Amino acid sequence: MKELRPIRLKQLKVEAKLLHKCIPSAIDAPVNKYLPHSFFQNLTASEIEEKRKHIRLKDVYHIIALAYGYARWEDLKQQVVKNDMLYRSNGVGFIHEWFKDYNEANKYHIKNGGYLLQFWGDYVICGMEYIQLLSLDQYAKEWEAIGYNWVEPTNKQAHQKLYQKALLEYASL
Repeated sequence: MKELRPIRLKQLKVEAKLLHKCIPSAIDAPVNKYLPHSFFQNLTASEIEEKRKHIRLKDVYHIIALAYGYARWEDLKQQVVKNDMLYRSNGVGFIHEWFKDYNEANKYHIKNGGYLLQFWGDYVICGMEYIQLLSLDQYAKEWEAIGYNWVEPTNKQAHQKLYQKALLEYASL
């Protein structure tokens, strides 16, 4: 099983499209690593070859999800988006502090203020500049309602509104 590390959803989609182009052709290394997954399980060699000839991109998305330990593409996609939606490489200079531990990040946040966000397994404190980069700056009321804490928001409804806006912004990347 492949370990899910920080990755953009677009990168996974490119991986799927490249694999989709390789699968109908002769067996090669990029394809072989996916053959043990349940999509091809219990099939004879000739059945695998026949299935490969008619494979759809949708099927490849499913195969990639299985490779990462997810039952469905939608589950993998949701996990990647959730972990990656607030990360912008061009905004790293706007990050005030970076933590591996939530408790440390939260202590810093309580003491110093700012916005507490999460990217994958990391927790960051940022200022308004980064929030503007995310196009979430027009939601001051919602940020205040969640206590400026994305990870443990104090108001679920306000967090949901911010989450939906962040999803739309991420989709446009």
